[in-house]
Amino acid sequence: MNLTKSLEPRGAKFSFKMAIALFAAFTLVACGGSSQSSSPSDSPATGISESANPEVEELEDYSFYFVSETAQGFRLIREVQQVSKAENELGDDKGLNSLTMLVDGQLPPFDGDHRTLWNNGTKVNSVTVADGVATVDLTLGRISFGSESEQRAIDQIVWTLTQNNPDVTAVKFTVDGSVSESLAGHVDFAQTFAPAPSYEVMASVWIDLLDRSDVKNPVSISGSACTFEANVAWELTQSGDVVTSGSTTAKMACPDRSDWSIELGDLAPGNYVLKVSDLSAQDGSVIFEDTKAFTVVS
Repeated sequence: MNLTKSLEPRGAKFSFKMAIALFAAFTLVACGGSSQSSSPSDSPATGISESANPEVEELEDYSFYFVSETAQGFRLIREVQQVSKAENELGDDKGLNSLTMLVDGQLPPFDGDHRTLWNNGTKVNSVTVADGVATVDLTLGRISFGSESEQRAIDQIVWTLTQNNPDVTAVKFTVDGSVSESLAGHVDFAQTFAPAPSYEVMASVWIDLLDRSDVKNPVSISGSACTFEANVAWELTQSGDVVTSGSTTAKMACPDRSDWSIELGDLAPGNYVLKVSDLSAQDGSVIFEDTKAFTVVS
């Protein structure tokens, strides 16, 4: 199963099908000659019309939780990616789909500063849900976690599954069909896991925009934060030079997590990098910062 995104432009697929259809129509006319009449049902024009309709690509938004290093330790950070259902041969179980893509390690994060702790050969066998509790059955790969990374690996699955299947409120694990007391020797793997408070497991600030995205004017970029007094510092650079900087506030201060937005207005076409930071109220040191490159295309 191919779980990577296609980089082929949609127009290229359409043109290839059109070429095949035209070739087939030309062959039919050349072989049949003018002595044979054709009914409307088998006319070349009808064949071209039917073959030229490209398949509609069905894209779905999936929320994946990866890991970044912060001054507070390993923290989760979210990326919302659009995934082609047909291209990736996905079924209708969005929760199972999300874990298959995350745990199998075949859908890596867009941002090079993010990573998954599950790219270790582990496979998802099944996800069953009863009364809001999902049982995730795994076949484990080469597991090597410290205590903190083991907990964050579990959090990756719990948060990814609950965000993509709202019917799931908690998660239990089995290994090859049996309950296992430990994943890597540090966390009780036999317990039922509910999503921990976001301020305990999430990075304190992030940008929603996917890295290396194209944007149009006027440029508006949003994100999420849980910071002291809701403060979010930001800086926009181009080719390493600061274009502008400032600060904004999220809708609510920590311990509540809430959205923020920055209105950058009209920018000249080109490549930019936006950095947002959570700065310590005590000494101004960086608790965490997230950067995203983007291109203004018009």
